Amino acid sequence: MVLSFKKIERSTITEDIIEQLREKILSGEIKPGDKLPPERVLAESLSVARTSVREAIRAMQYMGILEVRCGEGTFLCENTRILTDHFKSSHLLKRFPIMELIEARKIIEGATVYLAVERSSPEDRDALQSLYQLTASNTEDEQKFLQADFEFHKKIAEMSQNSVLLEMLSAMRELTLEENLDVIKKPGQIQNALDFHRKILGSVLSCDADKAREHMLRHLEDIEQRILELVESRPPDEESDASGERQR
Repeated sequence: MVLSFKKIERSTITEDIIEQLREKILSGEIKPGDKLPPERVLAESLSVARTSVREAIRAMQYMGILEVRCGEGTFLCENTRILTDHFKSSHLLKRFPIMELIEARKIIEGATVYLAVERSSPEDRDALQSLYQLTASNTEDEQKFLQADFEFHKKIAEMSQNSVLLEMLSAMRELTLEENLDVIKKPGQIQNALDFHRKILGSVLSCDADKAREHMLRHLEDIEQRILELVESRPPDEESDASGERQR
């Protein structure tokens, strides 16, 4: 596959790489199931370092957009409708401030976990427990932990049996990915997140919807506080982008 890319000139390199890949997915230039060029080829086409390409691929893998197959390469996931809807939702949300997105996420995930308790089956709860164990087994690897963390929250949204809430959650997770990556690097934050997951899981397993929502809100308020600290520690120009409109 031969793809033509624009050279990257702005400072948000990973985001720009994702945006260019997004455009090619939506235009149909990259189709579901297609194999992407190797990292080296992508890096040369974009005039960026291979580490930046690798970070973008990991981010899109974390979003569930790309699949990395050991020994084979990187492929676009097969479900094109979900991908298109996901990107459209994300594009509409990009103009909102990061702290407003976090606030909206609290409302959405508070609702999803409450509904999940009321509507989930024993099989759903077993699956959620398995995902908790997966996060607990990946505390030494930030990327794997974040992927497992996303799957844990996504499973709760699926258990709510509300596809609108699930789609909105997925879009918001993409938009706050950069901040989540920074937050998880803080000392003790992985264990902190795991502790919240344990409390949420316990409430779901005991069928206590009110307690599950309470623990979820405390979890997201903790993330909100960490992101606020990151925003306040950034230089003025970066801070205005995060607290005002999310600029391309």
